[in-house]
Amino acid sequence: MNSVRNIVVIALFTLVYGVLGAQVRFDELSHDFGEIAEDGGAVAHNFTFCNTSSKPIVVVAAHSSCGCTKAEFSRKPVMPGAKSVVKVVFSPMNYPGPFARKVVIVTSQGELKEQLLITGKVRPRKLSIDERFPLTLGEGVRVGVNSHSFGYIEHGKMKQSTFEIYNGSKRAVTLAISNPYPELKFYVPSRVAPGSEAIINFDCLLPENSTTYGTLAYSVWLVIDGKKAEYPFIINGLAIDSREENANNRSQMIAISENFIKFGAVKCSVAKLSRTIEVRNSGNKAITIRKIELAGEGLSADIEGSPTIAAGGKRKIRVTINPSQLPYGAVVKRLRIISNDPKTPVITIRISAIVEE
Repeated sequence: MNSVRNIVVIALFTLVYGVLGAQVRFDELSHDFGEIAEDGGAVAHNFTFCNTSSKPIVVVAAHSSCGCTKAEFSRKPVMPGAKSVVKVVFSPMNYPGPFARKVVIVTSQGELKEQLLITGKVRPRKLSIDERFPLTLGEGVRVGVNSHSFGYIEHGKMKQSTFEIYNGSKRAVTLAISNPYPELKFYVPSRVAPGSEAIINFDCLLPENSTTYGTLAYSVWLVIDGKKAEYPFIINGLAIDSREENANNRSQMIAISENFIKFGAVKCSVAKLSRTIEVRNSGNKAITIRKIELAGEGLSADIEGSPTIAAGGKRKIRVTINPSQLPYGAVVKRLRIISNDPKTPVITIRISAIVEE
């Protein structure tokens, strides 16, 4: 009986929702502001609608897809046949480039099916030196950002990028780099004049025969007038095999039985708990698991058997936690499986537990 009642309620709600779109009619559903200046202040457009139903309607809420977009409206009832306005305001500051923002309208009858859309392009303002170079490294030298992520770093393929710096002091400074990593190369200007900008180029190259896999995290220090900078340059990436070798093999595929391992509530007095996941090779060529990453005390993961999985074969990975070594409360960790599958070289699995006394 309850199931029948629920079906009836859902059907009635669907009927009302479907009719609602016809009860309110907007003159237009989108507006293009064209090109506007980032520092030119907020822009606004009035979307006029008519109550085409036989009952009064009240606009009770408007939800935008971004904090830069607000909607203003009257909460007075809109009588049948009458019109009202939803004013959509867009603030372009700190949003340079093209934009498209949606606004969802909710009335006393429910959420409208139609959504309002504003579009345009924000012309960037000229940034101040403080905005462009917010981080001070020392001796008046500033940098825009001091970190960079290369994403995948394939063996035998060079990745390149830059750091932009500014000498805010009243004298020239000399620069050098303290870099202990042979796979990283930095190209640093030896001298930067006062009030001048400069670019530090750097690249990363792992040899084709490299045995380095998984997470890479480098901290490299700029040396200014013989003094170590206050903050390092931080460079990250994920080392994987070159994917060109197997680029034409579209059938090679690694798959896992699940991507979330939940241990649930566990007592801190428990020594160890384990779960297993299955890794399958659904391709027509052998796949080798290069590395299994699971960082943190009280956590471990090991493959049972050879890391090479034949075509059509499978392996189990055992994930073990030691609750006595984990902090109380919710614990969420990330396990990464790095393989030579060119399609999916990195698979991420979430691991969770709630450690109780």
